Amino acid sequence: MNEGRVAVASAPGRLPLAGAVPGPRLSVALDRRALCRVESGGSGVSVESKDTLTKLAAADVAELVARAPGSIAARALELSGAEQPLAVVTEWKLPASSGVDADGALALAVTAALERALGREPAPEELVRKAREAARRAGRPADDGVCAAASGGVLLARGTGQAMAAATVAVDPGRVEEALLLLDAGEPEGSTVERPSDTRAEEIAAALVEGRSDDVVSLLGMEGHERLAGLVTAAGGAAWRLPGGRLMAVWAPPGARGPGRGEAVREALKAAGVKALKIRVDLRGLEVD
Repeated sequence: MNEGRVAVASAPGRLPLAGAVPGPRLSVALDRRALCRVESGGSGVSVESKDTLTKLAAADVAELVARAPGSIAARALELSGAEQPLAVVTEWKLPASSGVDADGALALAVTAALERALGREPAPEELVRKAREAARRAGRPADDGVCAAASGGVLLARGTGQAMAAATVAVDPGRVEEALLLLDAGEPEGSTVERPSDTRAEEIAAALVEGRSDDVVSLLGMEGHERLAGLVTAAGGAAWRLPGGRLMAVWAPPGARGPGRGEAVREALKAAGVKALKIRVDLRGLEVD
């Protein structure tokens, strides 16, 4: 490998929409991407996070993993089998407290950048396998997130581990973008509103494919207990807080021939002084330069 070789990779984060392990799960790849830059040369190995402003250096990969066993980047280095000096720098555009799943995107971006920096071009399936294993070894399994990061779009996953199967849902991303909102709901107000484990992911996926966006509201079946969630459900939408995060997701499709749920929810949010975060469905998936 030439000294000073640089590889850059990025992959989208995942927003869980419905379902829970081990049942069917539906999720959306968002245009909030995890970035990784790998540079060869220098001495030893290092991992740096632009988000947490932390950097850890070691003489070799074994020492790095021993000092940071929960680091996805360190575990990806371990799996790469690299023996030469490498510097890995990562960045995630949302705070860790957002609730959007970054682990899968980070694992895939680091894995892909390392492979490119080492002069290798593995098949997409091998990249996914290594990224899932890196996250697992770090104690942050992210099977769904890695698959969503690789393909982009809307993903329906079933099963776990070796038996996991994931497929892209054939839905117009514009239909999802016009109905899906993200709100900064702040810290949880005691009783939170999260996705129940029995949410019907497959039925929701079918409704999306068939263009029945309004049916998704009742299929999600959310009842708001926090102030913002209550406001959304009263206006005709569905709202749930992303697991462990500040963000609240809202499903409120616009009316077909006039004002509908989406318009009513947006008006209610505007009246309350709440501004939705702009999001897009990421269709690019993994990108490596």
